[in-house]
Amino acid sequence: MSGVSNRLAGGILVAAGLFLSLFHLATAVGLRTTSVPLLVTVPPLVLSLGLIGAGALLARERLLPGRFAGRLLAWTCAGVLALTALAAWLFAATVVSGFSLLDPLTAMLNVSTFGALVGLLVGVYDARGTDRQRSIEQLNRINDTLRIATRELVNKTERSALERAVCERLSESDPYEAVWIGRYDEANARVRPAAWSGFDDEYFESIEITVDDSPTGNGPGGRAIKRREMQCVPNVFEDPTMEPWWDLLEWHGVQSLAVVPVGHGDTVYGFFSIYADRQNVFDDHERTVLTELGETIGHAIATIETRERLAERERELARQNERLDAFAGVVSHDLRNPLNVASGNLELAREERDDEYLSEVSDALARMDALIGDLLTLARQGELVDEFDRVPFRPLVESAWSTAGSSAATLRIEGDPGVISCDRDRLRQLLENLFRNCVEHGSTGSRPQADDSVEHGSANDRPAADEDSGDPGVTVTVRRTNAGFVVEDDGPGIPADRREAVFEMGYTTNAEGTGFGLNIVRSIAEAHGWDVSVDESAADGARFEFSGVEPVESEQSAR
Repeated sequence: MSGVSNRLAGGILVAAGLFLSLFHLATAVGLRTTSVPLLVTVPPLVLSLGLIGAGALLARERLLPGRFAGRLLAWTCAGVLALTALAAWLFAATVVSGFSLLDPLTAMLNVSTFGALVGLLVGVYDARGTDRQRSIEQLNRINDTLRIATRELVNKTERSALERAVCERLSESDPYEAVWIGRYDEANARVRPAAWSGFDDEYFESIEITVDDSPTGNGPGGRAIKRREMQCVPNVFEDPTMEPWWDLLEWHGVQSLAVVPVGHGDTVYGFFSIYADRQNVFDDHERTVLTELGETIGHAIATIETRERLAERERELARQNERLDAFAGVVSHDLRNPLNVASGNLELAREERDDEYLSEVSDALARMDALIGDLLTLARQGELVDEFDRVPFRPLVESAWSTAGSSAATLRIEGDPGVISCDRDRLRQLLENLFRNCVEHGSTGSRPQADDSVEHGSANDRPAADEDSGDPGVTVTVRRTNAGFVVEDDGPGIPADRREAVFEMGYTTNAEGTGFGLNIVRSIAEAHGWDVSVDESAADGARFEFSGVEPVESEQSAR
């Protein structure tokens, strides 16, 4: 009786109850003038009315879930047959013993009424116990399925492998017969099978799902994409929207199915569809779990796509770095060689005749050399630092100052600068560019007005200040901080509205500057994983602070 619905079973009970009620009512009316007590005739009538009520509740699915209707009806019939058989045996024994029965039919129907109610109660108890057991088993199955599927989501790094693994794991769960995942092609308004398990390949390859108003677009698959919510079909052959696929489903014994959309945010990637060999498989709890699984798969796909985009971006950056290295080689060789030839010939020409025109040529060639130097530095300093060395900071600062400083300026190192974890050569390049920037704007003779105090050059060997003018030079201070280190001066400083712009490539207000110096500083800092900011120093000058530097020990403790 597995195919009996609640409505059918309830109707049978109501019909049986009506028959018995009418019979017992007629019997009670017929015996009202006899000496038979009313108490004997009323209970069977009441029980038959109870049978009608139970049938009505069952038909409305208020007594038991639909899948137990046949089981309940079978128990009811068993109760009737058992007690009727017992009564028949007792009646037969009574007759054999020499006693006569005035109305054996009435007695048999009375017993049958009791048997029907007893069987009904036993059936309700059995069905509810079975329902609880099935619920526990279903909960364990769903939890196991979700756990296994979630593990696959974590382990897989490719979308196709993830989809295959999910289908395989879900199809292993009873009563799922088959599972397939479809990818939504929004441009063509179609869902194409991408992975499957449970049935042969020909079945899934023959499936046609659209997302439109056609018959193949109004099924649960199309509705799941359009509405972005789970679609369940308790009985596929009672749902007219399933008609385009009835032949395929009947051939493979599919009775019910669920279609769960897979998405993340506003993006719908497709859905996964689960086939079951029984009706009414997907209850509320299972629907909730499967919906969450669809969302989890969507998050996993979004993560995989993000990783793939990042990987592609890294590959593109690698290609750009290769092109940048090639560019640096061209600049270094193909530009510097003719520049050196021009400079050499200029020197020969100036030995014979030196005038203002040749001086202008010399200045132009020097500027070209500075630009080439800065371009090469910029091209080579942006790569991330892979290996860090423990470098005493004081000797490194003094070495950079010897190259980029000036006798008209003063270097002051406060406290114990300690040992710093860095790439020695690149940090020295950073300090040289900072020192050059400070001394070029620090002397009185070369200091611009407050609104013109910005970065002008790099650490190439260009003159920093007018050392013979007698102008007081700038004092550059280097000191440690809890987060890293600071380089500051007592020059005119940098206006607040230009402190971000000074790090931009090519930004300068000095006709003799290249505009690359502080951009190189930021590139080297970022290559180390540090942050750099510019602010006003205590002496109203420029203050460059580097944070995110790995904490290091003092120089004394490192010895």
